[in-house]
Order: sequence, then C-alpha cells, then structure tokens
Amino acid sequence: MKHSIVGMALVAALSFSGAVVSGDLRGPVASGSPIVVAHADASNATRGIVQDENGEGTCPWNYTSDGVMHIGAGTLPPATRTVHHAPFGDYYSWTGTLAAILGALSNDGHVVKTISFDGPVKAPENASHLFYQLNMVNNMDVAPQIKNLNRLDVSETTNMTDMFASSGQLAIDVSSFDTSKVTSMQEMFDGNNNLTSNIVGLDHFDTSQVTDMGKMFNEIGDGYHDVKLDLSHFDVSKVHHMDYVDDYGDNVSRSGFDKMFYLNGKTVTIDLSGWKPQVPLDNLMGDGTHLSKITLSPDINLTDTSFPQKNSDGTSALDQKWENIRDLYSADPNKKTYNLTDIATLYQQGSLDKPTTDETYVMEPDVTPGNPVTIHYVDQDGKTIQADTQLPGDLGATYTVKPATIAGYHYVKATDGSLTGTYTSDPQSVTLTYKAVPKPSPSESSSSSDSANTKDPDQVKMVAKKDRAITAVKKLGFYHTTEFSRKTRQYYYAKQKRTLRPQFVITGVARSKSGFKRYLVRDVTPGSKRYGMTGYMTAKRAFTVHTYYQHAPKQVKVIQGTNAYRDKALKKHVRHLKRGTVLRVKKLVRYHLTTRLVLNDGSYVTSNKEKVIEK
Repeated sequence: MKHSIVGMALVAALSFSGAVVSGDLRGPVASGSPIVVAHADASNATRGIVQDENGEGTCPWNYTSDGVMHIGAGTLPPATRTVHHAPFGDYYSWTGTLAAILGALSNDGHVVKTISFDGPVKAPENASHLFYQLNMVNNMDVAPQIKNLNRLDVSETTNMTDMFASSGQLAIDVSSFDTSKVTSMQEMFDGNNNLTSNIVGLDHFDTSQVTDMGKMFNEIGDGYHDVKLDLSHFDVSKVHHMDYVDDYGDNVSRSGFDKMFYLNGKTVTIDLSGWKPQVPLDNLMGDGTHLSKITLSPDINLTDTSFPQKNSDGTSALDQKWENIRDLYSADPNKKTYNLTDIATLYQQGSLDKPTTDETYVMEPDVTPGNPVTIHYVDQDGKTIQADTQLPGDLGATYTVKPATIAGYHYVKATDGSLTGTYTSDPQSVTLTYKAVPKPSPSESSSSSDSANTKDPDQVKMVAKKDRAITAVKKLGFYHTTEFSRKTRQYYYAKQKRTLRPQFVITGVARSKSGFKRYLVRDVTPGSKRYGMTGYMTAKRAFTVHTYYQHAPKQVKVIQGTNAYRDKALKKHVRHLKRGTVLRVKKLVRYHLTTRLVLNDGSYVTSNKEKVIEK
C-alpha cells in the first residue's frame, strides 16, 4: 500500500505533531465513517489517488513545482476515524485525507501553497473534516489555500461537521454549495482565525434540514477586519437540543446553538432577522466576541447566557450601553438604552415587552458617527480608475476630501458632491474626475527622472519606488491615510529579527498635507494575519530596505534553506541549498517585482534577504 495514496491518517499525525486532536468532535459519531489505524511507510511520491485505507475515493491528485496540489475529477473519501487506547479508556480522533496527504508532502520537503479542484469533484455524503487542520501542514507555516471550490459538488452531503475547521484560509467562498441535504453544520468554520474577509455565499445556504449549528462560527476572524454575518435567511426551525455520548463516553447535553458565535473582528455585526427557532438560543456567543451590532427577530427566545459575559480584555461586556438603531441619531437625553442583560430579558419567553418586529441594536458609541462619505474616482468618460474609498467622521463634524494622486492621471474637478461639507446621518458621495496624462517620449522621461532626482532631495532619500518590494527594519506604523496619528493608525509592526521581518509591495507614493512622502503598500508577509491589507507608511530610508538585492554581491550565505533552479521563474528545481551554504554569484537579473541571483554554475536562486545574506 503506497504511502502517498492511501493509509495516510497516522502519517499526518506523525508529520505535524498535534495535528490530530482527540475529542474534537463533540456530537454523535457520524455514520459510515471507518474506524482504522493507519500505518506509515517512507515515500517521496508527488501523485496518487485521494483514497482512505478502505479504498474509498477516486480523485487523482498530483503536486507540481509551483506549490499546487491538483485534484482531478472523481469522488472524495470520508474522513478517517482513528481509535486511540489510553489508560483512562479508548477515544478517537479524526484525520481528513487531504490534510494527511499534504502532511506527508510537507514531510518530504514539498510546500503546498494551493489546493486546486480541477474537477468536477464529488464530496462524500459524510464530508466532515474534509479540510480539517490544513493549518497544521507546511510545518505550521501558511496553510494551503483552497481554489475552485465551485467545482466541488456537495449536493449529496449530509454531514459538514468540522468541514473547514482550522483550515487556515484567508478567504472562503461557499456560494456554489448546495446544502439542501445537510443535517449537521457543527463547528463547520471553527478555528479560522486567519480569515481576512467575510465568508462569501452564506446567503445561498439551505439550512432547512440542519439540526446542529453548535460552534459553527467559533473563533472566526483575524481581529483586523469588520466581521459581518447576515444569516437572516437561515431556516433554524429544526435545530434542537443535543443529548449524546461524547468521545470519552460521557453523557453530554447542550443547545444546538451552543457557542455558535465567537467572532474576532474590529467590529462584529450579526443579523438574525426572520429567525424562527424552536428552542432557546442558550449559550449563543462565546466570551470575547466583539459584538457591536445585532438584529433579532420577535420569534427568538434568549436566555441569560445568550450574550458574551466578558470582553476579550477580561472586562465585563454586560456594562456596555446599547440602543435601538432607530434612536442612534436621536438627541433626546431620555432615549432608551440597554445593556446586554436587558436585551436578553426583553427577548425571554413570556416577556410582555418583547418586540413584534425585527429590531436592530447597536453598541452606543462614545461619539455618534456620521454616515461615511464615499469617494468615487473616474476619468472624463466616467470610467472607474481606482477603487472607491470612504472618509469616516463624527456626526456634525466637517469633512474635507483631498483628491488622491493617481499615477498616469491629473485631477480635474469634483463632478458630483462637494469637497467640503458636514457629516450627517444620511449617506453622501463625491465623484472626482481625472484626466489621463499622455505618456512622455523616452528622452522626456529620462529628463524628467533626472530633474526629480536633483530637485527633490526627499525623493533621493526614499528606499524604493512603486512596484518594488520592501522590508521593515525598525518598528513601523501602518496607517489608513497619509496623515499619521493615533486615530489613523491601523497597526504597529514590531522590530523583528532578519528572518521574521514584515514585507510589503509599494503600490503607490503619496504626500501628506505637510508634504511628507508616504508609501502606499500592501502587506505580503508570508503567514501574516494582515496579509493583503493595504495602508500607508513612512518613506524615510531608515525604516525599510529592499526585500531583494538590487546589486550583485560577489557571494552570499544561505540563512534559511532554499532551492536552486534552472530558470529565473524558479520553477525548474535543481537542488536544495542548506542553511550555511556559501554561494558565488555571477550576476543579478530582474524578474517582475523581484530580482534573482545567477550563480557561477548558471543556476538561479532568490535574492530575498531573508533567505540569503551578502558575505
């Protein structure tokens, strides 16, 4: 039996220590799941069939040098349930076959960046743990990201327990999923604290047969984006109280909504309008959920433990003031306010004051916000040339729109809305019109460049220009706008040792009101929770360096294991280079936003300063 094709459960457990966590499944044992103990044997295969030890599964797979695991047409097997014998009694754990294969590839030195469904691929009836613990492969580095989920057919699936649990995804799009036969969504998205955006496609879910939603959205969000869950269309009429024997033989009793939400976002919005549950929403949210807005239907029955009791910093969440969103802009000093206990009491069974319509409650802000001003950027034909931005502010405060500098365009005028005004409770927008700048001839371009370098000393002090990769070498602020302040700061990047320094790509250069130059950058730090986020940072030379060498050093030393390749695209692998290896460099060549070092033997290696250092 080949290691790379079947019998992978124990391999995964050995490949990434702790990947198989005992007692994780808290619901009843899923039917049709084989109880097996796998055996590992050594291999270095990069292709096979996605099968379990019983021979279930027909999808061919192959790993390519660009870090992609391709999965072809066929049917996936169910997860493997492994029995463990311990002094206190037997218990079991689960291993998804995909995670097991990836764990073995990682053990053989292959880093899988992407799982691509090249399908069509049929999910099993029991699709529990399908992408379970992908965040444990690649030696705990960036989890492989799932691509082409629209080619995964889940129309016959009934069990989605832990389907994406701890999968390490930055984004999840399940808009193609047919969930009409699913009965369990317990812990379906649990543990995805790398998500940098909201789950897409939940509005398409058919939950009419679902009986268990416990921990469905437990530990969701990276803490830096606003988490929004619109579940207003969810049919929760069959979700009920759960009584069962757990993994250790103990009798367990819990709500089918038990800790359904534990959300980590800058703000958290949950919409439960239209819900008609048949049981109380007991223990609905875990402590630490940063709840800031919630919409409730009149058919919801809340209990004393439905809302979080503590904030993430340990302070009481019950002391915060809330109000009905209809009163948000009211100047009445006697308007009704609530705490979370008041809201729960209002929605308890038998409450005489229970609302009869859907109602939305918001945490009372220190200062009432105005409706943000939306800024549109168009050319003279009305075509969008840059993504819309929003300018937030307090109700009644004055706003000023400063036209952004856009490469290749000159600002003309505001064709809709006003550049200055006052924030109101109503939405406002401003449309800025730009004119395309004719491209200069090569001689004019050279002259212009020389002039900028001689007349603008600030430009000379900058490390890099647009479309270059840079690395932070000092503590560095990351801001929403070119005006740096505590209010506009998104995050502080701490000073790190060389191999852990934050990395960015410059997407533009702008100036503050005082004329200081700023980089507009995108975070591209591998494994960062802020990966893909954009913001402004200082352009001062002392804070950043080029991520890649811009000159050809005579020789370099490998400080993190890397590879040599036959081409500058780094696709045709030649050999692995261990830490400490000294390499003689022939020349440097540029490749897209990066550079490569050409060695004396003609092979290519990265010039990333986190991988190699000049000797």
